[in-house]
Amino acid sequence: MCPMVRRPPGIELALLGFLRQGPQHGYQIHLMLSNPEGLGPIWHLKQSQLYALLAKLEDDGCIWGVLQPQEAARPPRRVFHLTHEGQTAFQKWLLSPVNMPRLMRQEFMAKLYFARQDDPEKARALLTLQRNTCQEWLDTFSAENVAPGSYRSLIRQYRIGQIEATLAWLDSYQENL
Repeated sequence: MCPMVRRPPGIELALLGFLRQGPQHGYQIHLMLSNPEGLGPIWHLKQSQLYALLAKLEDDGCIWGVLQPQEAARPPRRVFHLTHEGQTAFQKWLLSPVNMPRLMRQEFMAKLYFARQDDPEKARALLTLQRNTCQEWLDTFSAENVAPGSYRSLIRQYRIGQIEATLAWLDSYQENL
């Protein structure tokens, strides 16, 4: 992969979440990932990208695949299964807050999607951890000493505004959970 092109953080681990429901072939995972009622609004992957990520997960020992025959004229398809290592990696990822504000839109929302499926208490715990992390970000950016009116000051205010909005959303969502 070109060093200038990066996969969205956490997408490999999010794919493991779909395999917790049971063995799936790549196209089934693509349909679940594209679902507008699920992760579709936050992550868009071409099928070729998805299959490359599945191959990486298989190489890493998180999943394993087996060829499954289809009807006469159709080629066999590869059905993927979650390994114990994959389950462990997914749970570790799911129960940890994202570590950068820019990861909130995709990675945190994917974690919240799966945590809500598991258990409302797991979702509450994730929200609390993420809120604490966001508060740390806010404290760090608020403590920066920058010259008023400088470009750096504009960036600082922007970041603070984003984090404050995120904290407000987390609080509102947790109240309604």
